[in-house]
Amino acid sequence: RVLDCCAAPGGKSFAAAMQMENTGSILSCDLHPHKIALIEKNAARLGISILKAETRSAAEFDPALENSFDLVIADVPCSGLGVIRKKPEIRTKSRADVEALPQIQLDILSNLSHFVRPGGVLLYSTCTVLRAENEGVVERFLEHNRHFAPAAFTLGPRAVESGMYTFWPNIDGTDGFFAAKLIRKA
Repeated sequence: RVLDCCAAPGGKSFAAAMQMENTGSILSCDLHPHKIALIEKNAARLGISILKAETRSAAEFDPALENSFDLVIADVPCSGLGVIRKKPEIRTKSRADVEALPQIQLDILSNLSHFVRPGGVLLYSTCTVLRAENEGVVERFLEHNRHFAPAAFTLGPRAVESGMYTFWPNIDGTDGFFAAKLIRKA
């Protein structure tokens, strides 16, 4: 069972469904109702039948989802500085708005952690390269959630032992992104 929060337009959910060979279940959520229709339309176009899309806030706790998912994907709202070349309007974000993001991200990550079953994975990601929104948020989360631990993963031939990786355009040939893999201890 997979929960993809902040899912629109659905790419991560679709990739998960393909990896799962359209077996199991995926709950794809977004805060904006008009984006749910887009996720459903594209899932149908791709022949994905295991996906259910719902309007839902990633910051709101739902006891019905507690300890329910093998994987929770938390691709949180961020400053977007890693994709600024594609979205130059990001430059107009106020400093105050950017500085408020790490607390919002931590609140979302903390809430979503309740939905991960023991032994399950919490995947935290952003499209920024700012340490405050990336490693800083994960480190603060881990300080207060000792039942989670970073988990090593691989990126092609590269082993990421720390469980956290920042993609840099000049090093990785991608946009700037961040990913952290956290395991909930059994």
